[in-house]
Amino acid sequence: MEVSKKRVVLSLYRELIYYSKLITNKEEKISKLNLIKSTFKKNKSIPETETEKIDKLIEDGQKKLSFLKIMTPREFAKSYKTTGVYRFEDGKWIEGNEEKKSKRQYLDHGIDIMDLRRHNHLVKRMQFLDRR
Repeated sequence: MEVSKKRVVLSLYRELIYYSKLITNKEEKISKLNLIKSTFKKNKSIPETETEKIDKLIEDGQKKLSFLKIMTPREFAKSYKTTGVYRFEDGKWIEGNEEKKSKRQYLDHGIDIMDLRRHNHLVKRMQFLDRR
């Protein structure tokens, strides 16, 4: 196998393992993990020259991965609390004790210049300021 094919297969394996561990039903989780591990071990001995077969197996794995992504619950969706200050760390939402963004007070209107730039960008994107 080429180095890129090996990387694709390894990343596919890791993602399949990760998403199958997120399944809430313990029996189904264990069966999926065992199925993934046995399938990859069985197909490990496929010679490098059979690229069509390897590509077909990668495609099948991608289909199963996309199905797993749909079926597994998202971790941050467990909580119904939507207000507060949060941070994103190591791929997970963490409720933090972070301070809210402090606005720098200007003499004219007391708005943050970054907020004004963002506002102007969004207004232009919605084509409110570009009318002639």
